[in-house]
Amino acid sequence: MSTAKDFCAQLSEKINCFFSDQQQGLDIPPAELYRLEGFIEAGLLAGFVLESEVKQRFIDGAEQYLSTEIADFYRQDYRLILHMRMNEAPVYPSSNTS
Repeated sequence: MSTAKDFCAQLSEKINCFFSDQQQGLDIPPAELYRLEGFIEAGLLAGFVLESEVKQRFIDGAEQYLSTEIADFYRQDYRLILHMRMNEAPVYPSSNTS
């Protein structure tokens, strides 16, 4: 298998995991997000993948794991960045009455 094919296979797996984790409500640490974005940037600079291919993977992942609305957000965003779509953490009122 070629280096570009290896890269694209790993990229698809990493992007699918990113969207799958969000679907499951799992926390995605910033370091993991930055590592994925760096991996994407390296692939673009090395010529292993085109920006349009990465964008399509974002759209496909968002559509498969999240919603058409979020996929549309990726379609309309001119930037090539991953967006976090995490559920808000519950906020409980303080029991302190002072």
